[in-house]
Amino acid sequence: MMIIAAMADDDDKAFMLSLYNDYYGLVRKTVYNITHDADNAEDLINDTFIKLIEKISLIRTLDSYKTAAYVVYTSRSVAINFIKHQSVQKKHAYYGEDMDLAEKVPSLEDAMEDRIIHQEEIEALGNAILRLPEKQKDLLYFKYILGMADAEIAEIFGIAPDSVRQYLTRARREAKKLMDMEVNKHA
Repeated sequence: MMIIAAMADDDDKAFMLSLYNDYYGLVRKTVYNITHDADNAEDLINDTFIKLIEKISLIRTLDSYKTAAYVVYTSRSVAINFIKHQSVQKKHAYYGEDMDLAEKVPSLEDAMEDRIIHQEEIEALGNAILRLPEKQKDLLYFKYILGMADAEIAEIFGIAPDSVRQYLTRARREAKKLMDMEVNKHA
């Protein structure tokens, strides 16, 4: 990434290169899952890391879980802003067209609203996961972010492989409970 290479401070440059190498895949997956736009994915990934450079002093203070959450949150924001911008462009493209095309604009808005609501739910879930005990956070991270098998997780935690599903179920239930509390607090 050219912007990182151009950074003046060698310590910041090394930190951002490490962050880029560690989180590139996660950022790419997050951006693509929201936009479903492979053509613009690289630009959005670069935009995400530019935003992260602006917050380098904050990111340095975060532990690995909070850093991952912050990176995901930033990439999600960049992707949602991209979708909003495209939606505005599409509305303007329909301006002045015949009625059949203009009638499709509300369905685009509805789809956008559904997508944004879904993203807000994901954000609430992310915030809930951050409040889980370390063991439950680790379990969910290993299973759903890293895609590890139950046997691998069991080995790390020193538990029977058959117990992993039970621990994961508890962690998901606790996260849902915390998420519901968060949603009800803002409702």
